[in-house]
Amino acid sequence: IYRPALWHQRSELGRLATSAIGKRIETSTKWQCYACLRPAGKIAMGKFNFVISLLLVCASTSPLFAQTNIWDGVYSEEQASRGQLAYRANCESCHGSNLGGNSNTPSLLGMSFMFIWEGRSLAELYTKMRENMPSDRPASLGTETYQDLLAFLLQVNNFPSGAQDLKANSPTLETLNIIPAP
Repeated sequence: IYRPALWHQRSELGRLATSAIGKRIETSTKWQCYACLRPAGKIAMGKFNFVISLLLVCASTSPLFAQTNIWDGVYSEEQASRGQLAYRANCESCHGSNLGGNSNTPSLLGMSFMFIWEGRSLAELYTKMRENMPSDRPASLGTETYQDLLAFLLQVNNFPSGAQDLKANSPTLETLNIIPAP
């Protein structure tokens, strides 16, 4: 049971509302109860969208949701050193000692490397290496060797090293894109 003084009619400002995603919501003039503080009509959805959007913004800026960038150092120096040894043993005959490639093989260095791989994920590069290289015996190297080779390619292309080894089974490998320096 409500007393008449607890009820009011929405003002004209309540007629048009905008949700957090920018969608206009039209509301009709309805009665609302001050005692229960429940908005009447469609305006409730606009407030709900605003609250959800606010929560998403807060969550996305939280360190818990921080996404790793390739420039944060995703491989270790030791891993790149092992990759250099593996490169000399398995890749140098085709791609050359300076990684410059030749008329039959692409360069793995600098602008040529970035032209082919910029914007693509490390997972794509790793899969390409694992399934097709060395060209005379594809997929013949172990998982760790391919991981080390990938670290070596990142090192020679001036991507910074970090504290931990790059792992091929890491879910972040899919989200790490090869991008130019910020």
